[in-house]
Amino acid sequence: MSRALTWRAVLVWAALAALPALPFMSKFYLLLAFDALLFGAIAMSLDLLMGYTGLVSFGHAAFFGLGAYATAVLLERGIVSLWVCLLFAVLVVGLYALVVSYFSTARRGIYFALLTLIFAEVVYTFFRYTQTFGGSDGIQGLPAPSLAPGFAIDTPLRNYYLVLVYLGLAYLVCRILVTAHFGRVLVAIRENEDRARFLGYNVQRYKMAVCMISALITGLGGALYPGRSAFATPDLMLWTVSGELIIMVMIGGLGTLVGPVIGGAFFVLLQEKVSSYVDWYFIVIGLVLIFIVLFMPRGLLGIRGLLGGRRWRATA
Repeated sequence: MSRALTWRAVLVWAALAALPALPFMSKFYLLLAFDALLFGAIAMSLDLLMGYTGLVSFGHAAFFGLGAYATAVLLERGIVSLWVCLLFAVLVVGLYALVVSYFSTARRGIYFALLTLIFAEVVYTFFRYTQTFGGSDGIQGLPAPSLAPGFAIDTPLRNYYLVLVYLGLAYLVCRILVTAHFGRVLVAIRENEDRARFLGYNVQRYKMAVCMISALITGLGGALYPGRSAFATPDLMLWTVSGELIIMVMIGGLGTLVGPVIGGAFFVLLQEKVSSYVDWYFIVIGLVLIFIVLFMPRGLLGIRGLLGGRRWRATA
């Protein structure tokens, strides 16, 4: 990263870290900020698939939900260490992602999307009708996880800083990946999969790797969610949640990393604001998405290129 980009990132993170000091950051706004940053980071991980590899996943909600259930199951049984919860979430999501990526990456285009959706629906149905995990009600009334003995993540402010660290680490991992040789191979696969295979790259192995990385980042985000909400339900795995994540990526800008974070925050804030006035808020969100697709195909991040009068490039 260039020095200018590094300083810009430092300033952005300093501003985010200082947000809770502002008078308007009540408990409600801290929780809203948590959701905005959490889903922004998850959308960024999905962008590794969509923007850089050209793979559309309709099953990302399953990774998120499994991560949440992994934490919920341990918290329900009195294991409140956040580190143990995160490790368990990595194991659960990793095993599931290994199976999904192996079978899904053997197919291209719409078949990949359909397979991820089918796997996610199987997982959703399992948790929806299995009473061991609470059935449709899920697991409720969970205690707060602890970062260390005597230091529980039991306030909105602590949860906010926790998700801020998660977002920073997720961005760092994604940025290193896309700027390395690995990222260039992903772009080559997106542009011409047959040519990448002809050049000697094991395309399926690269696809599986990026699927696993994206899934693990999403699963870790899911593992943090019960600490904020005190529950985990099958609704977290609905295909509509996967659709919302895709919308976040599209709103922010494909192949940019920063764009999906902006898109995720924008979607969460828009959803909260509109739903406070009308029940049919998705119509408004749909109109916004149609406007962006028709008139801003590069997403919100593409505005900077339009305002600057120069050609936009997906290097953010």
